[in-house]
Amino acid sequence: MIIQSTRTMVDSINKRIYTALKKIMLHWGFTHIEASVYSLLLLKNEEMCAREIAEKTKYAYSSVVNALNRLRRYHLVEREKKGKCYFYIPVTNIVEIIRNERKRVRNYLMELRDALREEGEKYSELLRHVEEGIEYLGKVEKEVG
Repeated sequence: MIIQSTRTMVDSINKRIYTALKKIMLHWGFTHIEASVYSLLLLKNEEMCAREIAEKTKYAYSSVVNALNRLRRYHLVEREKKGKCYFYIPVTNIVEIIRNERKRVRNYLMELRDALREEGEKYSELLRHVEEGIEYLGKVEKEVG
């Protein structure tokens, strides 16, 4: 009886963690499949091949492979070839993930700022807000590294 209630508690905690991780991934613009795959890898805490991930998530194998490729492009998972199969592991350094995202956003804002400057006064208010955003992200980078 104690074993069963412990298992239920662990499943409940894992479900809460899984749901919270998915919310973060969805907020960042990832699809449900990508969020599910990344969350599963984090919670499993062991390398998995795409077929295993597809079986656990109930998504099509090809969809899982596409999700894994996108997650790799964003440096959220790494893969290692063993025999004929690739095995995937999640990048778990949340601070590094956030730092990289902050840098990407700052670079996008700088591109936007340059384009807005070419238009002259037409977008002066928007330009001012973009420059404030760049300055803010620069300060954050200096404070936290």
